[in-house]
Amino acid sequence: MVASALRTLARPAARVLLAALIGVLGAFLAMQAFGRASADLGPFRVQLDAGFGRGVTGIGLPPFGELVADTHTAPLRVDATLQDVRITELTDLFQTKGTDGVVEAVVQGARHAFPLLALRLLGLGVAGGLALGLVVYRENWRRVAVAGVAALLAVGGSEAAAWATYRPESFQHPTFSGSLTIAPKLIGPVREASSRLNRFREELGQIVSGTARVYGAIQGSPLGEANEIRVLHISDIHLSPLGMEFAQRLADAFAVDFVVDTGDISSFGLPVEDLILGEIPAFHRPYVYVRGNHDSRALQAEVGAIRNAVVLDGQTVRLDGLTLYGLGDPVFTPNRAAGLDDAQIARIVEREGSRVAADVAALPRPPDVVAVHDDRMAESVAGRVPLVISGHFHVPSALVESGTLFLRVGSTGGAGPKVFVQQGGIPLSAEILHFAPATAGSPPKLIAYDLVSQSPETGSITVQRHLIAVDFGALSPTPSPSGTPAGVPTSPPESAPATSSALPRPW
Repeated sequence: MVASALRTLARPAARVLLAALIGVLGAFLAMQAFGRASADLGPFRVQLDAGFGRGVTGIGLPPFGELVADTHTAPLRVDATLQDVRITELTDLFQTKGTDGVVEAVVQGARHAFPLLALRLLGLGVAGGLALGLVVYRENWRRVAVAGVAALLAVGGSEAAAWATYRPESFQHPTFSGSLTIAPKLIGPVREASSRLNRFREELGQIVSGTARVYGAIQGSPLGEANEIRVLHISDIHLSPLGMEFAQRLADAFAVDFVVDTGDISSFGLPVEDLILGEIPAFHRPYVYVRGNHDSRALQAEVGAIRNAVVLDGQTVRLDGLTLYGLGDPVFTPNRAAGLDDAQIARIVEREGSRVAADVAALPRPPDVVAVHDDRMAESVAGRVPLVISGHFHVPSALVESGTLFLRVGSTGGAGPKVFVQQGGIPLSAEILHFAPATAGSPPKLIAYDLVSQSPETGSITVQRHLIAVDFGALSPTPSPSGTPAGVPTSPPESAPATSSALPRPW
C-alpha cells in the first residue's frame, strides 16, 4: 500500500516538475532571443545582454577582445559590449569635469540601465515560460500556471542571488581573450610607470620654473634687451598628457609669446584621441599647429575650432612681428589601407617640396619661419628662407644648408606611450627660439635657441643655448618687402608659379 501511495504521489509531482522545467526552458529561450538591450552609460553606448549561464560578467571591447570576471555565484551571465563612443560629449565631459566626471556619468547610467534590464529579463522570462507552457499544455491552465511561476522564480531568484553575491573586486583578476590577452603582461610595467609618472609630475613645475629662473639669471637675454620675441617650438606629443604639461610649464617659465607645434599630437588617428586637444586652451597664448603624419584631417579641424589655435596648411600667419608659413604632412600613416612602405612615404613627402617652394615664392617676402612636420618637405626652400622648423624623427638636430637653418626638435611627449613603460624613456624635448624684432629695412632675425630636455626617469632638466652667429654663422636668404597683414592667416594665390630645387637633402 505504501508503495502504491508513493507511486500515486510521484505521478503528479513528476507532472509538476516537468511543467516547471518547461517554464524554465521557455524563460531561457525568451532571454536568448530578446534579452539584449542598448543603454547609454555616460558618453558610451553599450549593448547589455543577460541569460542563464555561469555567474560571470563579460565586457566586450571590439575589435580588441573581451575580459571576463567571476563576479557572482548565481546562474546568470551578464555581458556588456561597447557599441559607440560619442566623442564630442566625452570630450566636453572630460574637459569640464575631468576623469571623475566621466566615471560618475558611467555610474549614473549603469544605475538606471541595470534595473531596467533586470525588469526586462523578468518579464521576458515569465512570458517565455507561459508561452512554451501554452504550446505544450494548451488548455491545461494549471500546468501553464506552473510553468509561468517556475520561470518567475528561476529568473527572479537568479537576479536576486546575483545582486546579493556580486563582487566588483573580481575585475582585478579577469580572464582576457583576443588581443587583450597581452594586457596582463602590461599591467606590471604600467603600474610601475604610473608611480614614476606621478612622482615626476609632482616635481615638474618646481623643476621647470626653478631651472628657468636660474638659467635666465646666468644667461640673460641673448639680445641684452627685454623686447625679444620668444617662441616655444614643440612636436610629437603623441597623446602624452605629461608632454603637454611639460610644454605648458615651459611656455609660462620662459614667458614665450606663442607656441608652434609641428605635428603628431595624435598617435593612432582614432577620434577618441581628440581628448588631448583639451590641453591647448591652457597655454593661454596663440598655438600655431601644423599637421603631422599621425594626425588626421578631422583632428586638424578640431584644432582649428579652438579659440587660441591657428592651423597652417598652406597658409601664413603673422604673430608678434614674425611671419610663419606652414603645410601639413601629405600622408596619414595610421591608415593601414594605404599600404605604403617607407620609401613610398618618403617620395610623397619629398614631392611636397614643389608646393612649399611655390607657396613661398608667391609671398611678398620670404616668411621668417617655415614650419613642417617632416623637413624633407621643405628642402626646396633652402637658401630662400632663414629658418625651417620640424619634428618627426624624435631626435633634435640642426644644420645650415645654403644659408637656411633646418632645426629639428625631439619628441615633446617622449614619443608618447613609451614615456610611461620604457625604463629611462625618451627625453621630453622642446626649443625656445629667440628672435630680434624687425628694424627699419631689416626683418626679424633668429639670434639664439635653447634646447630644453627633461628625463622622465630622473626628472633632471638640461638647457643648452645655441647662439646662431657663433654656432652657424649668418643666415642669409634673400629678403623682400613685407606685406602680410598682422595676425591673419592668408593663402598664397593659387596661380603662383611652381619652382623646383635640386638642392641636396639637409640630412
